[in-house]
Order: sequence, then structure tokens, then C-alpha cells
Amino acid sequence: MEGLQLFAQQQVFLFMLVFARTGTAVLLMPGFGERIIPRQIRLVLALAISFVALPLAPVTHLALPANLGLLFSAIGGEFLIGAFIGAATRVIFSALHMGGQLIGQSMGLSALVPEAAAGFGGSTATTNLLVMCGMTMIFVADLHILMIEAMVSSYRLFRPAEIPDMAGLAEDFIHVMSRAFLLAVKFASPFLIVAFLFNLGLGLTNRLMQSLPVFFVGMPFLLATGFLVLFATTAAIMLSFADSMSTWLNSFAT
Repeated sequence: MEGLQLFAQQQVFLFMLVFARTGTAVLLMPGFGERIIPRQIRLVLALAISFVALPLAPVTHLALPANLGLLFSAIGGEFLIGAFIGAATRVIFSALHMGGQLIGQSMGLSALVPEAAAGFGGSTATTNLLVMCGMTMIFVADLHILMIEAMVSSYRLFRPAEIPDMAGLAEDFIHVMSRAFLLAVKFASPFLIVAFLFNLGLGLTNRLMQSLPVFFVGMPFLLATGFLVLFATTAAIMLSFADSMSTWLNSFAT
């Protein structure tokens, strides 16, 4: 009876470790942890993924901690790792939001602020479009499967029940942020070029015809050109986003 009780305690401890990592990552990752999803469903989803990941995680060799300090240290380390995985994946996804903001401002749509999509505030119409397309792309391209695989594969990089190297995590997170900013600029680069040439033409026209309300006349042409470029580049933006996201998630398996 005592052996069965110790076995049950160990299994509860192991599940707590797995849930601390995978549950935290699930609640922060795009697609799984959106605010539009009720909290109860997000919690059930995190518990379900943790149950699935428990047999795959290399934690069966871990023994029960001798005191509460070791218990909180082990769970805290797993929580930090899960927060890093989920937050870094969210930062990669935020490249669509930053790119959409740049696109909206270059097209003159910054004054039009619709309801925010996917938990991002201060969105423009183009931001909502790219974010919702990116959310659809996650499930169409099976990126949500790669997210779950990344959680399980993370045990190869971060040993369970140990405090991770915080300096290494900070360096990796800075690298992810720089990658996200670079992606955002790449997404918006065609629109920035069009906006630059358009405003350059407006300035020259204003110098030649100062009585002409160039902004009033030229804004419809800027919007039309912006929508044409958006129509032509949205597919490429989504493919580039999916490739960057899959590259980041697959990095846990190497």
C-alpha cells in the first residue's frame, strides 16, 4: 500500500512538471492561447496536451523532491522554460502585427482603427487581415502540430526539473525579437517603397502646382495601389511567415 502511494505521488509530481512547461507554453502560444477562447477551454486544452506529452517526456527517472524548496525550484524551472517557448513563438507571430501596422501607415489607413484581432491592440485594417490570415495559416499548415512537437522536443535542450541558463534564454529571446522585426520589415517593404515613391511624387507635384490639393487628389491613388500590392503579396507574406515559424519550431528538434 505504501509503495502504491509513493508511485501515485511520483506520477502526480511528474505530471506537475510536464504541465508547468507545456501548459505555460500552450497558454502563451498563438492559436491555443488566444483571448477569444474561454479560459476553461484553454485550461482543458493545456491539461489534454500535458497528458499526451507525459509519456513522451523523459521525466520517469526523476525522484520525488526531498522538500518543498526543491519542489518549487523544479516547477519554477519548468515554468520558465514553458514561458520562453510560448512567448518566443508569440513574438514570431507578432511579426504579422508589426508588418500590418507598417503597411497600414504607408497606405494611409492608420486613422482607421477597427477592433483588435488576436489580442493585439491598436490594430489597423491591414493588421487584422494579416493576423487573421496568419491564425488560419497556423492550422492549415499544421504549425499547431509543430508547436506540440516543439514542447516535447524541448526536453532535449532543457533538462527537466532544472533551472535553465537565464543568460542563454535572454540571448535566444533577443535573437527571436530581432528576427521578428526583420520579418515585419520584409513584409512591409513593398508598401514602404510604394509610399516613398508616392510621397516623392506628391512633393514634386506640389512644388510645380502649389494651388493643387495634391494630398486630396493623390490619396485615392495611394489606396488603390496599396490594395493592389496587398492582393499581390499576401500569399507570399503568409508563406514566408509559415516558413519562419516552422524553422523556429523545428529548431527544438535539432
